[in-house]
Amino acid sequence: MGRPRNADARAALLQAAGEILAESGALALTVDEVVRRSGVAKTTLYRHFGSADGLIFALTASRVAAAESPGTGSLRGDLRAILLAYGEMFEEPLSRELFVWLLTKAMQSPQGAALFAAARIQSGGPTVVALKRAIERGEIPASTNIEMAMHVIQGPLISKRVIGNGRLAPEELELLLNMTMRALAGGSPLAGDGLRPFPSAAPYPSSTS
Repeated sequence: MGRPRNADARAALLQAAGEILAESGALALTVDEVVRRSGVAKTTLYRHFGSADGLIFALTASRVAAAESPGTGSLRGDLRAILLAYGEMFEEPLSRELFVWLLTKAMQSPQGAALFAAARIQSGGPTVVALKRAIERGEIPASTNIEMAMHVIQGPLISKRVIGNGRLAPEELELLLNMTMRALAGGSPLAGDGLRPFPSAAPYPSSTS
């Protein structure tokens, strides 16, 4: 059987990387191990991703790009669903390893910090969509600072992941929702500091198909 090519090769490399990270952590992820497990040539890995780091960046991007905003019909319902989904995601071994790896890179270099910020912005996509829908429905003011609102919503989850298990207790979830909805109400600084476009994420390393 020949080696997988093109899109199949890329998918095989991403799958192998995800399996290794989930099973053994980032320290076990080497180019040689990914090549062995995927059956893809080493030159193909370098052509698609450039390095093992580039492969992990692409894996992170593929996972956050798949997230969708729930569309429950209300901002509170959307945010509850998003926060619950984030909590479940952080319980997955692969998601935990990707988060720890990105956080480690962020502390090691400015480039790593930029990549962590890019991943955080991309993972906030469903929240941004929910906020924009809420503005369209008239639930929150058009002047809502979307960027800061996203940080307010994501911050407790990231903190819980760093110092705990990443999941909010039911009472913590309701408290966060209450605080967020109050902060987004008309008259609060978060709601009246001007609508700012959500920043574009720094691009992940380019790859070829």
